[in-house]
Amino acid sequence: MADFDISLLRTFTSVVDSGGFSRAGERVHRTQSTVSQQIKKLEEQAGRQLLSRGARSSLLTPDGERMLSYARRILALHDEARNLFAEDLPELVRVGVTEDLAVDSLPAVLSPLALGEDHVRLEVRCGLSRLLEADLGNGLLDVALFRRVESQPSSGPDCWAESLQWVCAQGRHPEQSQVLPLVLFPHECILRGYALGQLDAMGRRWRIAYTSPNVSGIQAAVRAGLGVALLSQRMLPLEGLRVIAPGEGLPSLPQVSVLLRSGTGAVGPRAQQVMELLRAHMDETVAASHKLASVSAAIPA
Repeated sequence: MADFDISLLRTFTSVVDSGGFSRAGERVHRTQSTVSQQIKKLEEQAGRQLLSRGARSSLLTPDGERMLSYARRILALHDEARNLFAEDLPELVRVGVTEDLAVDSLPAVLSPLALGEDHVRLEVRCGLSRLLEADLGNGLLDVALFRRVESQPSSGPDCWAESLQWVCAQGRHPEQSQVLPLVLFPHECILRGYALGQLDAMGRRWRIAYTSPNVSGIQAAVRAGLGVALLSQRMLPLEGLRVIAPGEGLPSLPQVSVLLRSGTGAVGPRAQQVMELLRAHMDETVAASHKLASVSAAIPA
């Protein structure tokens, strides 16, 4: 004998309670023919006729009366269990951030929420801005912190302007090479696309000397003298690096904004808490970056 289907039991009790197939269809949002098919399927599972169908109403058979008692108890326990776990199910918040914003202090920022709340489950993923923005739009992320290169910097809430610099190894001058050696992130990086597009536009010859998907790899390659990189101010530990001054044959620096955005669906209370934590984190990060920029400006090129 096949297992009884919960949805078929629910339809069966609806037919009994409403007194007919058409009225039961209204209650379970199905057509009369669909209700009739479901009752027939339940009778096949039980191996018994449960309803005696008349012209205007349907009556329970003796087997149907026995089934009705069990059906009500099964549905009551089923609904009780479903409601219990629905109440206790933690809210899943899928967060995407660029690596340089996540590596240092972000885990500590989010840990109080992850450790102190029973009703939240965090999934944090580091990635490149273009991929994070696409995943947010496709419903694969609930909250994302990413960069965007723009002709004019964005304004408004949850938006921070960011400073970029061309950098190379201290004591080296790769910008003077006839073919400019570049240290770049992979193809999906928005800074890579900007750098190559601007170099091509100005007719500057270039070659890719080193590619790395993470910030530490880019920093190490630049510090080792392998080439020039376009980096955010917050990616610049000053030791071993030199900021290339404007007018040294490199493209102008782009306008870049860091954006904090939520997905297109409804934002739950835990996702809102994540937004608040990231907003405060970015405010502190930008303030620290401004201090770093003032120190960097005082260092000779």
